[in-house]
Amino acid sequence: MYLDGFPELAYSRLVRKRARGVPIRDGGRAVAIAWMADGTIDTADTMVRFDVTAGEKAPRRLADAFQQTNAQAIRFFGGDDVVRGALKGLELNIEVTGAAFVFRHAPPLPVKVTLREGSMRDSLVLGEMAREQAAAFDDPKILIAEIGHEAVGVAITDAIDKNWSELRVAVHQPHRGNGYGAAIAASAADRLVASEGRLVCAGIHTIDERSRLSLERGGFRLVDYYFTAYRQLH
Repeated sequence: MYLDGFPELAYSRLVRKRARGVPIRDGGRAVAIAWMADGTIDTADTMVRFDVTAGEKAPRRLADAFQQTNAQAIRFFGGDDVVRGALKGLELNIEVTGAAFVFRHAPPLPVKVTLREGSMRDSLVLGEMAREQAAAFDDPKILIAEIGHEAVGVAITDAIDKNWSELRVAVHQPHRGNGYGAAIAASAADRLVASEGRLVCAGIHTIDERSRLSLERGGFRLVDYYFTAYRQLH
């Protein structure tokens, strides 16, 4: 848990759940564990979690982990103090590879959105997109977003802990570029807050300016980044 209880987003949780733990040893003693991606989302030579035994110097043990696993990168959330501390003194190239957002308020938007349960017809048009967007969630709730009596996208939510729900929004290709994503995000998040008292978060998992702007226009605020630190090629 990061940022005073901010939860691990579903996509990152899925990556870490699939990872395999590799003990990092020094003289036969385990001094850390490097969790390696399974290759389905991040490449198999990417560390997605790093744990250090109490009393060990994190930078030294992360260097050992890179050497013993032949990892080429480590993916981490900005609030992960263990990894951020371990990176000090290591010569790695660090890139922003995702971001986490928190819903603050529902701004007045010119587009009215109706959220409803899906039908068979919706499944034919939006089903594949909905399944793709919901893939990282454990128990996704999918609602159809209707604007002007036309189904234009989906709002997908999942309760990722006792306080927080994560939201993902997708707009069907023919309707993109009209500001619908922001309107759907605001409506879905406001509905969760009003009806269930949930805290709502969202994430993007690539450097996607359109998605970022859409979330911000929908009342979300950036709270931290996901990073990937790469070994330098010599």
